Amino acid sequence: MPEPLKPELLTSGPLLSVRDLEIVFRIDGQDVPVVRDLSFDIEAGETLGIVGESGCGKSITALSLLGLVPNPPGRVSKGQILLNGEDLTRAGEARLNAVRGNDISMVFQEPMTSLNPVYTIGEQIAETVRVHFGLSRAAAWDRAVEMLSQVGIPSPKTRAHDYPHQLSGGMRQRVMIAIALVCEPKILIADEPTTALDVTVQAQIFDLFQDLQERFGAAIILITHDIGVVAQMTDRVMVMYAGRKIEEGSVASFIRDPRHPYTRGLISCIPHLSLPPSDVPAPLFEIPGVVPSARELGASGCAFAPRCSHASGRCAAETPTLFPVGDGRSAACWLEVEAAR
Repeated sequence: MPEPLKPELLTSGPLLSVRDLEIVFRIDGQDVPVVRDLSFDIEAGETLGIVGESGCGKSITALSLLGLVPNPPGRVSKGQILLNGEDLTRAGEARLNAVRGNDISMVFQEPMTSLNPVYTIGEQIAETVRVHFGLSRAAAWDRAVEMLSQVGIPSPKTRAHDYPHQLSGGMRQRVMIAIALVCEPKILIADEPTTALDVTVQAQIFDLFQDLQERFGAAIILITHDIGVVAQMTDRVMVMYAGRKIEEGSVASFIRDPRHPYTRGLISCIPHLSLPPSDVPAPLFEIPGVVPSARELGASGCAFAPRCSHASGRCAAETPTLFPVGDGRSAACWLEVEAAR
């Protein structure tokens, strides 16, 4: 099994650095950007939350880190993905296969279609450690049973012989998490990892994630719609909208003082349970409209402007760039630029 990261690796700069990433899809003979000008870093031992509505580019960004953007029709057209200084956008398939599951693992959003229906769940977990660590079949099987126990599956020795169709959706999600954690990766990408699980199992899974961090200095990229999970699990938050990063900062500042109108809208949509029972709660806030498709985005202007109550003529004409707003935070909003003057 892998050794814990050496202390110098925990302080020698970003474990993963994404620079000016652009992902395009070929649609009707044209390259349509679905992720644009995206840059971020993540340190060993850090948890980065990526939030935003469906269609904002979160999951396709995660797939790009593993070289899994479906090609055709998609491809990384620009930028770098640097893992300990190595540019994965230039890596061949053999190298990417060595990285996947070992250095970077991913818990996919949809467990129903992510498991192979013709192999038992024990075989699917054991295969990962056999490929990356060269364990014998018996040792790999024992490791698979151990992981099933760790993610809360009852009777793991028996369940290891089951096929995916014999498990509930929640149990299949736990199997996906077991596959992702079995090699104790340096970076774990968790795309809505506990959607199908009850709150008790959610807590167990997040404890597993935190244990991985403590023992091996692993970094976690957590993609979620759940602001409560963001507040509990992450150190830093990146907000995406229409394929761009529009705000970034510490989780405390994200919750306490969001700066982009879209971020404020996301937080305002969360129900508050602190009112006295006799009080009539106000209706939940709703962000009007929907996220535009990549084909609907213009060459200039703020993509959120049609849904923003604060939009001005400048918002429609010019694309805002990320603007520093203090304490290592940034927001892509002309309101912040004007307020700083």
